[in-house]
Amino acid sequence: MPEFSFADAAFVGFRFTRERPGAVAAWAGMTFAVNVTAAVFGALIGGDAFHAFNILGSHPTWEEVVQTFPPAAPAVLVVFLINFAGAALIYASAMRSFLGTDKTVTFRAGADEKRLFLVLWLYFFVYLLLDIVTGVALGLLEAIFGLFSPTTAGLLSMLSPAIMLIVPAIVIVRLSLAPVIAVDRKRIDLKESWVCTRGHFLPLAGSLALSFVLFVIVAFVAMMLIVALGNLASVGTGGLITAPQQAMANGAAKNFSPSAIVFGGISVAIFIGVFLPVILGPQVRAYQAYDAPDPVLEPAGA
Repeated sequence: MPEFSFADAAFVGFRFTRERPGAVAAWAGMTFAVNVTAAVFGALIGGDAFHAFNILGSHPTWEEVVQTFPPAAPAVLVVFLINFAGAALIYASAMRSFLGTDKTVTFRAGADEKRLFLVLWLYFFVYLLLDIVTGVALGLLEAIFGLFSPTTAGLLSMLSPAIMLIVPAIVIVRLSLAPVIAVDRKRIDLKESWVCTRGHFLPLAGSLALSFVLFVIVAFVAMMLIVALGNLASVGTGGLITAPQQAMANGAAKNFSPSAIVFGGISVAIFIGVFLPVILGPQVRAYQAYDAPDPVLEPAGA
């Protein structure tokens, strides 16, 4: 079996993107199609209620959520399901490409997609459960420390957001081989991923973290390029095409302008298309090093 190098694994996805840009473009295009489909169904089902819920922003008050969520709930659920199904469709396609079982990009509603759909839901519920348990535990600890040491309680309160991210992230990393197992071994087995990553957490987590940091840097540069091109197009058309930053500002102030929706959708699709190989590289490399049966297929982009 191949040795696992966290630095090498972090760059697998970038090599794949360089060598197979058509595959990345296909995943980005499918992401855009899924996002548009979800938005259309959300608008058709939820109407004004769905629209009101969408424009709450990133930090809504509890009263705003209570007021807007119930009438928008059916539309939110449908959008959630469409996005999960789309993620499974795209994720399975990318996984097959990385494992070498598909030489070309394919999208199909098959057994791989069904298994990944369930794995994604399991991830969601595991993360949600851990987040709730961690939050309750931290709340109890803050209350106890508050009785004896307000300073310690205040420090714990400041660290709580980071702890609530770190604890679920540790578990998700240990379970991160489950999608590869679902496609390659044709079964859902979280336990197998947990066992295979025992003693290998730090290299795998380091590889995922490094690949994510590199992706953020590349994404930032790409965003600057998109904004610059958008501004040139706006100037060249005399303002007929809205500048990207103005489109996004109008979207926030005027309840999602068409320009903001299109620009945002395309940007997200491109980033997801590139992010898929970046995040899959370490997963597949780890699977091959820790658990893959011999002989091992060489992953795309190697």
